Amino acid sequence: MKFVACNIYVTAAASSHAPTLLSLLRSAQDQCREIRAQDDDDDSYNTGTVNALSGNKAMAHVAVIHAYADKPYDRSSFHLAGRPDRVSEVASRLIRKALEEIELDCTTSADGVESRHPFVGLVDHVSVMPINIQDQSGVIGSECEAAANAAREIGRQMAETNLVRVHYYGMACPNKTSLASVRKEKTSFFKSGGAIDKARITEDTYTFTSKGDATVGAPVNFVENFNIRLTPNVKLEQAKTLTQFLRGRNICSRGFGVAGVEALTLPYVRDKLKGSKVFEVACNLTSPKEGSADDVQVQLQKWAERQRQEPPERGAIEEDASKRYYEYFVEDAYRVGTTEEQCISVLLNNKEDNVGVCKNDMIWEKYDNDVYSKFQELLH
Repeated sequence: MKFVACNIYVTAAASSHAPTLLSLLRSAQDQCREIRAQDDDDDSYNTGTVNALSGNKAMAHVAVIHAYADKPYDRSSFHLAGRPDRVSEVASRLIRKALEEIELDCTTSADGVESRHPFVGLVDHVSVMPINIQDQSGVIGSECEAAANAAREIGRQMAETNLVRVHYYGMACPNKTSLASVRKEKTSFFKSGGAIDKARITEDTYTFTSKGDATVGAPVNFVENFNIRLTPNVKLEQAKTLTQFLRGRNICSRGFGVAGVEALTLPYVRDKLKGSKVFEVACNLTSPKEGSADDVQVQLQKWAERQRQEPPERGAIEEDASKRYYEYFVEDAYRVGTTEEQCISVLLNNKEDNVGVCKNDMIWEKYDNDVYSKFQELLH
């Protein structure tokens, strides 16, 4: 028995796209519901899937765990989990509908605001990640190869549309090339959106097919996302020092960082009418068991303490002495997307084997509606 998670990132979150994005979510939820109904009669796939915390409860075969929209970044995401074949089936259909129904805006900013998340295409990134199920004897199945196969199948169906150019990474790539390397060497990711360095833009920055490029792959571990939004007191150069302070690659050379963390500094405009631009440090936690969100928070506190010792504008801080130094620099630090534990919990807790089909349907209906409502709120 193998289970995976799949994150699908779409370059669209403006209000004008809200009806289409909500339709994509509802369609995926309906498809998951149909698949679960079909699979209920044959639960042999779950044989042996016994979690120490869940007794003999089986896992649902597929579900939409979460959906998220960030309007300033003009970016939405859909988060699935379940059996590799079922996840790739739902993901491929969702992606195809997105490619057919949403137009790609290739400008460097959304709605005239230069805070758009870096992107290479409409369906910018698809990540299929392993979910490891454990019982008292240890890991029952490591899902890396299953995740890689699911990613290749999703990429194959994307390529068949002739609307995108697919680049594989991680376990789905023959050379096991990292996502960062693929983005740097084969796409315009670091020359797009809020990551643009205008002094380095070349003529081939945007060499898109009609719906752009897509990076599709399978990391070795479940990757978590964590963002740190800084206050208006923090300027770009100072924000970049936090990015360096968090990057895992700096542990050996500089003596600071969090294991497995990749970080990028991005502008974030919360209200385009007021022009209230701040900066965010977006983090990928590529090995959450070694470098967790809690570890990032600890490192963030250390960075804030360093700024307290040598503030760039000491007078401004002293005038605002009623606030803690952390609050002077950091507006918010928050997780984006899902965790491995969350995916397992949803697939287990909504699979109520002992309460009957009707009750089970009611549980899923409530969960799906909650996901839909939260996504709807973010889009409007």
